[in-house]
Amino acid sequence: MNEFIHVAQNVVKAVSKILPFHISLSDEEGYIIGSSIPERIGKLHAPSKEVLEKDSYLIFNEEKVKNLPNVLPGVAVPINFDSSTVGVLGIIGPPEQVEPYAQLISKYIEMRWQEMVDEQLEELNNKTLETFAQYILLNNKTDHLRVEQYCKMLNISSATKRFCIVVDIGDSLINTVQNKTPIEQLKKRLAGCTQKAFNSNQNVICTFLNTEKLVLLKPVQSEDDYMAALEQFETQSQHLTDMFKTYQVNHIFIAAGNMRDTINQMNESYHEAESLIKFGRQHNISPQVYSLHNWDVLKEMLPYQINNHFREKIMFRIHSLFDDDDFPELMRNFLVYCDNQMNISQSAKELYIHRNTLNYRLKKIERITSVNIKDFEQCIILYLVLKKYDKSFSLN
Repeated sequence: MNEFIHVAQNVVKAVSKILPFHISLSDEEGYIIGSSIPERIGKLHAPSKEVLEKDSYLIFNEEKVKNLPNVLPGVAVPINFDSSTVGVLGIIGPPEQVEPYAQLISKYIEMRWQEMVDEQLEELNNKTLETFAQYILLNNKTDHLRVEQYCKMLNISSATKRFCIVVDIGDSLINTVQNKTPIEQLKKRLAGCTQKAFNSNQNVICTFLNTEKLVLLKPVQSEDDYMAALEQFETQSQHLTDMFKTYQVNHIFIAAGNMRDTINQMNESYHEAESLIKFGRQHNISPQVYSLHNWDVLKEMLPYQINNHFREKIMFRIHSLFDDDDFPELMRNFLVYCDNQMNISQSAKELYIHRNTLNYRLKKIERITSVNIKDFEQCIILYLVLKKYDKSFSLN
């Protein structure tokens, strides 16, 4: 009934602006909970009890109300919701004048209440979905029975193959709150944009994980379907970025994890996407859309996949290069040389030096390390070690 009080107050306020008569709303006990005549609120309205008992509207003329306390001439109409009578609408005035408004206003109230209930159910569903996503993505171990209960409640298949897409929007929601934009309304719109951008409608899980991250667990039919989705991922992510700008959400990172067979394994896909975003942010990789399907992302990540034990062996082999006074210059020249497919002319042009100068420096690297500068496989080992060193040095 607290919900009806909320509706009553809002309806009275809205209707009073357009209706040339005073109105009141009584609860199922007959007490007035909303009125355009404030002093009547909280008082018992005896005719409302009669309307509730008969479940039909009644007309009260001057003669009928002259001996009734807190009763004015007009029409009283039952308010129904979900096959039950929950309150009474009273329109005050000459019955012949107010009666034409009775059914219209009562239907409007019933509609408003239905809208409010629908909004509450949607909010409850969203909160449940958010809690479920937090449970399966942020916990390394989940209870199978609990997951199944969630899936049944949300009408989601637990056995469907999926992969996790993480959309990191930073502090955009907080900034929006400061700009007095309703946060739940914005979250709903951003989630809708995400589903639309990635063509996800049925059996999809799309929710905010917290104020900074939105996740979409996209269902796929097979590995081929997953690969097809990744083919479109960068284009769809750019489309999502453009849509988000409409809501002043301008700085976002998007990443996709690998496909998993069940919803219980989504934690792994989520952390893969999170790791990609963390790596991309640390190393300023642009565009800010990452997946292991992207060769440029894999190329940037590869130097960091060398384990420390193996790296120490290589470092021992080439430590003389690091000790050289010209090491920063030699390193940069070698990395540019490799990035240009070991093309001397193109590399020298990018470095703004003469090709003979570059050739001299490469020969020096060859002399110090014994790496064959013309051998791709030997160069790639040195490249991976220097690439990681260069990135780490730049970050510091």
